Amino acid sequence: MWYKVRNFKYNGFSGRELDGYAAYKAQFIKWTNDPGIAICLCSDGKKRFIPTFALEGFNCSEYEKQTYNKGRPDIFGIPCHS
Repeated sequence: MWYKVRNFKYNGFSGRELDGYAAYKAQFIKWTNDPGIAICLCSDGKKRFIPTFALEGFNCSEYEKQTYNKGRPDIFGIPCHS
């Protein structure tokens, strides 16, 4: 399923939505070890780290549960933005 991506900024610890939408849509591929952050294939052909709060209409219950390496999530993830 392709999701519209709300503009966002994520500093590796917390994130926030910004006004508008990214110029691409995204499709969930898999979870990262960072809580709530997914690797997505985007409509422009790039793979990106995207917080699921930025995926319009994303429902976690429709995907496998996010698990963590060694049973622990990363405290600081990779910063990203739309």
